[in-house]
Amino acid sequence: MGNCCPEPHRQSHRHPLSPPRVPSPPLPPTEIVKARSNKVATKPDPMVGPAEEPPVRLYGPETCPLTWRLRLTFLYKGITPQFIPRESPILPGPLLRFGGMSADVISGSEQELLECIDKRFTGEPNGVVSKLEPAEEVVLALELQHKSLERHLEGIIRSVKEMAVAGKKGRKTGAAAEGRRISRWYAELVEVMLEHARMEESLLFPVLERAAYKGVCKVANEQHAGDLPMLNGIKEDIKSLLSFEAGTSLYQEALLNLSQRLKKLQEHFKDHFREEEKELFPLIDSVYRMQRIESDISNWSNSGWVGQVVNVTESIHSRLFPFFIAGLLPHEAMEYVDLICRSTRDPQRLVSMLQSLTSLLEGTCQSSFIFDSLLKK
Repeated sequence: MGNCCPEPHRQSHRHPLSPPRVPSPPLPPTEIVKARSNKVATKPDPMVGPAEEPPVRLYGPETCPLTWRLRLTFLYKGITPQFIPRESPILPGPLLRFGGMSADVISGSEQELLECIDKRFTGEPNGVVSKLEPAEEVVLALELQHKSLERHLEGIIRSVKEMAVAGKKGRKTGAAAEGRRISRWYAELVEVMLEHARMEESLLFPVLERAAYKGVCKVANEQHAGDLPMLNGIKEDIKSLLSFEAGTSLYQEALLNLSQRLKKLQEHFKDHFREEEKELFPLIDSVYRMQRIESDISNWSNSGWVGQVVNVTESIHSRLFPFFIAGLLPHEAMEYVDLICRSTRDPQRLVSMLQSLTSLLEGTCQSSFIFDSLLKK
């Protein structure tokens, strides 16, 4: 079985948002189950020499969501674990081994393993959200979606500004490639924006309407419909930009027009999001509390509101998931991961989402190019 293990990753990949590595303190006392096994704890892993000891070895089935949750937690802390896809013949679920070959094998529940990682390695927290009511969970999920959208838009505006500065200085090298990158970035951002809006229209606003908050759907739908001309106008501006030669007066004028439109869009969405968060989101909690008092908790409430949000926003939680998460800070991303781990009932779908995020953090995902632009001051 050992000979079937894949080649371990020996290159260190650090998430650009993660803090620098620090010496690991001794593992504190914990109630996590510890098991010593000659078969697991003392048998050398194949193709790993003594001088190449990884800080952590993670053993677990590739089909287990917790395996990928633990792997993500390490990556967000700037730690690249050696992942050995196997199941323990002794203990169920994923296993952790810190340090050398004679180290203890650590097993336990999801919460215990995450707490163990937090105690041993400083840096970003594991993102476990305190127990919340369903209404509070869905509000947190929607607020995090707003943050991702705002941060992506801010990154695009910053990149366009840098292109304008480079153009004034006469630099043409890489301008065409940068324009195509922004075009793709903006297209994915618009796709996330529109799916987020459709989710609100089909899932959130009708619930508020049924709870006697009349007119919410009508006003909100009109606002969303009014966004389309602005979004399409920017898309046309980007197309025009790509048709001009870098450094020309037409090129600089197109950059200026694009920058101005993007800033107007940014102001519009900031106002729109703050209005929702201030006026509409508190109503969600009121609806839920009213339903509890009247013993009329709908199936939507019982099945998990966040789960319904995930189901309705299919693209955001599949092929666009790495892009969406790239707009969140590490602790925000781990909070969102915790929410979807709680609410997603399909293990295969959850594993797929977590795998795609792992690829992003390891730099093998196509969306990883976005991090550099988002991190610039």
